[in-house]
Amino acid sequence: MMNEEQFIELVARKLAGQASPAELAELEGLLCEENLRERYLLLQQYFSAPEGQSSADTELALQKTLERIREPENGLSSIPSSATTPRRRRWPVYAAAAAVSGVIIFFLFAHRQRPQTAAPVAQTLQDRAQWLNRQNGKATRAVIELADGSKIWLNAESKLSYPEVFTRDSREVYLNGEAFFDVAADPERPFIVHLAKGTVKVLGTSFNVRAYDNEPVQTSVTTGKVAFIPKYENGNQRPDTFYITPDQKVTYRHTAEDIIKENTSGQEDKAWTEGRLVFRDALLEDIGHELERSFGKKVVFTAEAPKYYRMTGSFQNNSLQDILFYLARSRPFRYTVTDSTLFIGD
Repeated sequence: MMNEEQFIELVARKLAGQASPAELAELEGLLCEENLRERYLLLQQYFSAPEGQSSADTELALQKTLERIREPENGLSSIPSSATTPRRRRWPVYAAAAAVSGVIIFFLFAHRQRPQTAAPVAQTLQDRAQWLNRQNGKATRAVIELADGSKIWLNAESKLSYPEVFTRDSREVYLNGEAFFDVAADPERPFIVHLAKGTVKVLGTSFNVRAYDNEPVQTSVTTGKVAFIPKYENGNQRPDTFYITPDQKVTYRHTAEDIIKENTSGQEDKAWTEGRLVFRDALLEDIGHELERSFGKKVVFTAEAPKYYRMTGSFQNNSLQDILFYLARSRPFRYTVTDSTLFIGD
């Protein structure tokens, strides 16, 4: 069982940015209790007090905060470390309050004396200071495991923004590029992927999202069910929601504001996570984009005609030279590979 002083110290470490991942996870679990969340918000309000107030004002604000926490309708004798229901009773008023005050003040001023970066206007459980960014360059992929157990494969030239710890109400991330999501089931907290041109919302499933700049948005499902909500241009507010089930794909061309729903292979759409490149009746120009991302070499077409060649092929852990050799056998074209560039002509 966690007592009051330990809970407040845990909150102080979190607000000061000094909590470990284990401590953040523990606090997230505690905040599922409504009364503890209220206590947290009180301490957070104190912690984010204006920078200009004096030490005396700061201590007075803390004292008032602690008094509110100790009110009978808010108090508990102990903080549970599991999902058991706590007994409601008045917090005892004793010397521990002074110790807790010291803990909060220590962390507060330690935090405020550090160089400040662009702080968010409002502090929340998912404030900007606790958001992490992962950005992959060309020829780079990454696997990310989130605090809730969800797993994300991030493709080359892609960026993912996500919080260290999710709130108790929702799980939200931001994606630019391509990623495959294996989302941990949690019916009480929907998982939302924000895109520049839409939103994907799920409860627990696995799906692929492709949302590169200047390309159509594509969402396909391997398991479960997802909802894709397009973001229309020119202020169009049509409340369209498209539901996708396994082996279905939605393609949204935001420039034309049209959506195509079709059958696909969920396993093939996630093939890149396994080091495979799969092309099905794809334009060589689109294949060139994939090769550029996968191998880090700029692709330049020296003639227009090859851009519109349609090709099919599947490759796993092949070199760029191998892939070009086999593609050129299905529809002849010329190519030259240098240290930095792939030239394709007729």
